[in-house]
Amino acid sequence: MSVSSGADGSRELLIHCMQSLGSSLALFIDDTGIWSRRGAEEIKLAIADLCTDLRSVFDQAGVLLDARDIPTPQVEYPIRFTALHDIDLGYLLRQLLDETRGQVAALAAASDASGETGDLLREARSTLQSHVDVLEQLQQKKVASAEPAAKTASAS
Repeated sequence: MSVSSGADGSRELLIHCMQSLGSSLALFIDDTGIWSRRGAEEIKLAIADLCTDLRSVFDQAGVLLDARDIPTPQVEYPIRFTALHDIDLGYLLRQLLDETRGQVAALAAASDASGETGDLLREARSTLQSHVDVLEQLQQKKVASAEPAAKTASAS
């Protein structure tokens, strides 16, 4: 998200934000109800929380565009997501983490925007960073729980 000056730049930032967040892997997982085995409840809850916040930012960006009589963009999920059904959520955790880090970086690049747009983008960045922290903790737990299992398997 490169920052442009003026109202037109603000419009572009909001549209780019909606396109980026609206077509995210987390929302695809939520919308399609990807099946997962029992035991991934922490990951499921983290994804649900992330999706709630992604949808909130998406909706707020849409409200700002509507107030300016600018049509909101239609977003679609990348076709590559359709290959992800019946995949372990632990496997998808790394992809979710990478994507959310990228969203935080894009929002940080646009954080000097002014007005309501700037406020929304800064708030979104802070919110998504908190989700990155949660996803990192879950990833660390996953790695830590896999290490004893790998040692046990190699000892057999």
